[in-house]
Amino acid sequence: MNLAKLSFRFAPAMIWKYLPMGVFCIALQTLFAQLPPASFNQLKRDERLLSSFYHCLAEDEYGFIWFGSRHGGGLYRFDGYDLKTFVVDPSRLHTSLSSNMINTVFSYGDGNLYVGTHGGITILNLVTGTMRCYADEGSKVPDYIALYTEPIIPDPKHECIWIGNAYGLCKLMNGSDTLLGLRPGKLADGMPEPKGVIDLLVDREDENMLWLGTISGLYSYNIDANAYQYHPYEGTETKVVMDLHQDEKGDIWIAGDARSSPQRGQVLRYHPDDHSWNEYKLSVDSSGHTLLPGEAYCIMPAMSKEVFWVSTRKSVGVLNTTTGAYEAWIYDPQKPDGLLPNEFFRAMLKDRHGRLWISSWQGIQYAKNAFAGNGKPAFTPRIAITEVKISNARADMIEPLLYQEMVQLRKDQRDVSIRYVFPNPLDTRNVTYTYQLEGRDKEWTTTDQRHVQYTGLHGGEYTFLVRGKEGNGEWGEITRLAISIEKTLTEYVTFWILLFLLGGSMIIGTTRYFISRTRKEEQLKAEFNKKVSEIEMQALRAQMNPHFLFNSLNSIKYYALSKDKDATAEYLTKFALLVRTILNNSKSHTISLKDELEALRLYIEIEHLRLEGKFAYQIDIDSGIRIEQAQIPPMILQPFVENAIWHGLMHKTAGGKLLVQVKDLGTQIQCIIEDNGVGRAKAREIQQNGSGHKKSVGIQITGDRIALINRIYGIDTQVHIIDLMNSKGEAEGTRVIVNIPLINEDEV
Repeated sequence: MNLAKLSFRFAPAMIWKYLPMGVFCIALQTLFAQLPPASFNQLKRDERLLSSFYHCLAEDEYGFIWFGSRHGGGLYRFDGYDLKTFVVDPSRLHTSLSSNMINTVFSYGDGNLYVGTHGGITILNLVTGTMRCYADEGSKVPDYIALYTEPIIPDPKHECIWIGNAYGLCKLMNGSDTLLGLRPGKLADGMPEPKGVIDLLVDREDENMLWLGTISGLYSYNIDANAYQYHPYEGTETKVVMDLHQDEKGDIWIAGDARSSPQRGQVLRYHPDDHSWNEYKLSVDSSGHTLLPGEAYCIMPAMSKEVFWVSTRKSVGVLNTTTGAYEAWIYDPQKPDGLLPNEFFRAMLKDRHGRLWISSWQGIQYAKNAFAGNGKPAFTPRIAITEVKISNARADMIEPLLYQEMVQLRKDQRDVSIRYVFPNPLDTRNVTYTYQLEGRDKEWTTTDQRHVQYTGLHGGEYTFLVRGKEGNGEWGEITRLAISIEKTLTEYVTFWILLFLLGGSMIIGTTRYFISRTRKEEQLKAEFNKKVSEIEMQALRAQMNPHFLFNSLNSIKYYALSKDKDATAEYLTKFALLVRTILNNSKSHTISLKDELEALRLYIEIEHLRLEGKFAYQIDIDSGIRIEQAQIPPMILQPFVENAIWHGLMHKTAGGKLLVQVKDLGTQIQCIIEDNGVGRAKAREIQQNGSGHKKSVGIQITGDRIALINRIYGIDTQVHIIDLMNSKGEAEGTRVIVNIPLINEDEV
C-alpha cells in the first residue's frame, strides 16, 4: 500500500495544549493502519456518460445519488441501476437547468436539489421534477461573473439562500430571482478581496457566522454586522481553499493548495479561538519513490475524529492527523476495479451505507463495500416509484421524478406499467420486492423485478402498494400510489340500478299496458256480450209476456163462457193487477224477491180461480230472508209454477197440492216448487195423445234466460227437477229446486 508522509507545524504554545489528546489518538491509529483493497463499481465515460470532469456528488433524502459534469454533460441521477440525465431545455430556459456545465449539487433534506452551474442557480424539486432558474441572466447579478455558481446554502432563519461564485459572496432572498452581491465596501489593510468563493459553511455554534473558502484563502462573514474578516495563514503564501469542514470543536479543516506548488497537496487546520494554524503536507510512496499527490480537493471526516478522508488530484486516502500518516490509493492500470485514470478526484461522498463515492475526470466510482461506515445505514429509504407508463398517454405529458400524488386516468386508459426501485442498495443483486394493487390483487406478489404491468383495468379506485428489503433484513415501509380510472357509464353501479329500475319499470309498464288493454278488450267484449245477452233477454221477455197473456186470455175466455158475470169480473180484476205487475217487473233487469213472490201469488190465485179450487196452495218464506233487498231476475219462478199447475195438477181429479218454499242459503236463495200431480211421465203421455195442454214454451224460455243470466252476471243459477215416487214406484208429483245467487245491485 502507499503510505503518506506527513509533515506538520504547530505554534509552540499549542504543543502542550494538544499533547494529551495526541496520546489518546495514537491508540486510534490502528483503526486506519491500512486502507482496504481498492475495489470500486465504476460509471465511466461511455454511451451513458458522454462528457467528462465530474465535479460534484450528493445523496438526497430518498437515497438517490446526484452528480454533474463540469464540461457540459449536464446533471445525473443514479438509483443504483440506471442513470437519468437532465440537460438544458431550450424551449423552457427558465424552468430547466441554467447550464449544462455543473459545478456543484447540494441536498439538505428539504425536498430540493440545489445546483450551481456556469449560468446561475437551479433549484430542482426532487418529487415533481420541476426546476426554477435563479440569477440566470446578467441583469439579475451584480456582475456577469456571478453567474459562475459554486456553493449554495439555504438559510431559513435569514429567509435567503447564500451563494458563492466567482464574484464573491451573494444572497438570494426568498421570493426573489435577483442576486445581491455582498462584497465589502472597504478592505482592511492587507486583506485581499473575497472573490472566487469555492466553498461555504455555516458555523455550527453561531448561525450568524459564515465561513468562506476562496481563491484567496479563508474568510469569515458576520451576517448581522455585514462584516468580513480575513484569516491568513502566515506560514506560506496564500492558499486556494477547495473544501471546508468544521469539526465538533469548531476548528476549520481546509483542503487546498499553494499556488506556487500545485502538485504538493496539503491540509490545513484553523483554530478560531486563538487564530492558530496546523499544516499537513501530503506525499505518497509509490514503487519506492515519493509521489506528490497534487492539490487537495476534498476533506471528509472518517470514523475517528482525528482521521479524515482526503482526495487530491492524483490520490484518495485517509489522513491520520495524530500520527502523521497519509495512506492513499492511486491509479493502477493493473487494477481495473481501482481508481479511474486521468485522476482529478474533485469530490467525495459517504452514502447512507457508509460506501465511499468519488468523482473524477473520467466518471464516478463507488466502493463495493461499506468500509467507510459503522455497519448500520444512516437511514432506510422507501421504495421509490420512478415511472408510470399509461396507455394512450399524451406525448407531451410532464412526468414527475417520483410518483407520490394520485395518478388519474381517462376512460380509454386501462393499461398501466409501474417501475419502482430501492434506491442504491448495497448489492443490487440482493434486493427483494413485494407489491399489491388494492382493488385487483388479492395477495402480495414477491419478486426481484423492478416493474409490473397491469392491463385491462376496470374503472374505479386503486392503490398500488410496494415495499422492499435488502438481503435478509426487515421489510421497509410501504410506498403507496393511488390510481383513479374514470369509469365508463356501464361501470357505475348506479347505472345498472337505474337500468334495472328502468327496465323493470318498462316491463311492468308494458305488462300493465297489455293487461289493461286485455282487460279493456275483455271488458268491451263482456259489455258487448252483456248487451247482446240483454237484447236476447229482452227478446225472451218479449216472448214470455205474449205467452203468459195468451194463456191468461184463454182462461178469461173460459171464464166468460162458463161462469157468471161476478166471477168473471173478479177474475178480470186479479188478472189486470197481475198484468200490471208483470209489465212493471219486465222493465228491470232484476227485481226484489218481494215483487217476484207477489206476482207469483197473483198468478196462483188466478189459476186457483180458473180451476175452481181443484188444488190447494201454500207459500212458505224463511223469516231471515230480507225479501225487500234480495234481487233476482223477474219471472224466474212463474214458468215452473205454471208447469206444475197445467201439466201436473190440472190432470188430477181432486186433492191437488202446490207448495212454494223460499229458503235462505246465505249468498243464495233456494226456491222449491212442489206439486202432487200426475208426474212428468204421465204429463208427456197425455200431451202425446193430444188431450192435454200444449208443450210448455215458458220452461224452454226460462232455461234460456237462466243461461243468459249466468253469463251476464257471472253467477251460477241451478235448476234441479226431481220426480217424486211412492213406495210402489208410482208417480206422486214433481219437485223443482231453483238455487238463485243473490245479485249485487252494483252489478245490475
